Amino acid sequence: MKRVLILVNPDKPGAREVAQTLCPWLSDRVKVEAMELSEGPIQSAADLVVVLGGDGSILRAARTLAGQEIPVVGINMGKLGYLAEFSAEEFCRSFEAIVAGAMPTSRRMMLAARCETADADPKEYLVLNDVLMAGGMPHRMLAVSACIDGEPLTTYFGDGVLVATPTGSTAYCLAAGGPVLSPGLEALALVPVCPHSLTHRPIILRPESEVVLEPCGLQTEAMLVLDGQERGRLARGDRVTIRRAATAFLLVHNGGRPFFSTLREKLQWGQGPRYG
Repeated sequence: MKRVLILVNPDKPGAREVAQTLCPWLSDRVKVEAMELSEGPIQSAADLVVVLGGDGSILRAARTLAGQEIPVVGINMGKLGYLAEFSAEEFCRSFEAIVAGAMPTSRRMMLAARCETADADPKEYLVLNDVLMAGGMPHRMLAVSACIDGEPLTTYFGDGVLVATPTGSTAYCLAAGGPVLSPGLEALALVPVCPHSLTHRPIILRPESEVVLEPCGLQTEAMLVLDGQERGRLARGDRVTIRRAATAFLLVHNGGRPFFSTLREKLQWGQGPRYG
């Protein structure tokens, strides 16, 4: 390992200060470049990317790297720290193991979303967590037609429709009543958000499946939301095609925090009631 790129989220308190301490420490070992995390794509020759922020910073970094399969370490400066598993001290203690390839690294499935509208050229997006089609007006019902692999599925009436990766299954997908998928699993979760139906339930799809969503009524506008961070407006008849991306996101893990242990710790999974 020769080069390390540090991406700093300037909105996270303390992130710049940690970068000022970390850069000299790393410079004694490898070549270091540091920059602020932005939405625009970057091209990097780094062998490792270190993100100073939180889980949202990891999501933004995944899009910023634009499909470059560079291992990413997240140093948690946020709240949950579900994807950003390291503290600055843990990263420094584990650095030699990371360089040696001794720390576990997972290939996280990503989604490619193609948005076709009547008034603009098609746009391509790369996301790590999820793609959401929601109503343009909050708290008003939206109608979304869905097709899977060219076969019409149904029209959903509700707050929207979500397509999530296993990584995204513990984010909005979980809050919307979707399933928790193991990070190593290759699959898509199609989840109706607050459907006005007793029969619409989440569906697990093959990773090769292609999902097409179209806003088709009730509201004149809809909203496309990518990883809960990027947004775009849609109109009736616009189309969003979602499929597995050609590239994956490489996330370096803190070896002392297995997946189900993280669920129990971070999400307080399975904890019983507290009786007085």
